[in-house]
Amino acid sequence: MSEFGARLRSRRLERNLTMKALAYETGLNRKTIMELEAGHDVRLSSVIKVFRAMHLLGILNTALPDTLPGSEALSARGQPRQRAYRLAEKKD
Repeated sequence: MSEFGARLRSRRLERNLTMKALAYETGLNRKTIMELEAGHDVRLSSVIKVFRAMHLLGILNTALPDTLPGSEALSARGQPRQRAYRLAEKKD
């Protein structure tokens, strides 16, 4: 997570934004920006606000495309549908 924060900090500085200015644009507290850049856990909604303010939402669109192959598309390609499963907990 700290690498993510470092990259975000680098992008912020490339845009010549101070933490205070970014906090103002996002409506977040400056402490939240500091925590995000330091690699601490923050809310996903805070990350999205920062991405929106820095015009980086396109990156999320690349990572999460609008359409994923549905079960019909998988069966048409001859691939079986997969289900998520829970791993059994180990008992001592």
